[in-house]
Amino acid sequence: MRVFAIDTRNMGPELQGGLIGVVGSTSPTAEEKRECVETVSQYAVDGWAIAADPRTPIGRLAALTAETACVPFVAFNRVAERGGPVVGPSMVGATTRGVA
Repeated sequence: MRVFAIDTRNMGPELQGGLIGVVGSTSPTAEEKRECVETVSQYAVDGWAIAADPRTPIGRLAALTAETACVPFVAFNRVAERGGPVVGPSMVGATTRGVA
């Protein structure tokens, strides 16, 4: 699992506490799932919003953990691979508290 910080200086006020992206394998192990929940929970406690691709197993887990922690979640429609295209937000399925 990889976690990366996303610059939120030019984003809405609900994301000004910080935003992390979460990416994991397509077949996560129990250890990777545990790491995801622990990492997302820790960042959520510190007020960070969470971003992930909810179509992946780790992305769904990150989204559920963010929702449980009552922090904003931003859905990504694709996540860049090494040397690939830039990560792009998806307005479909993007949820932040008070913003659809």
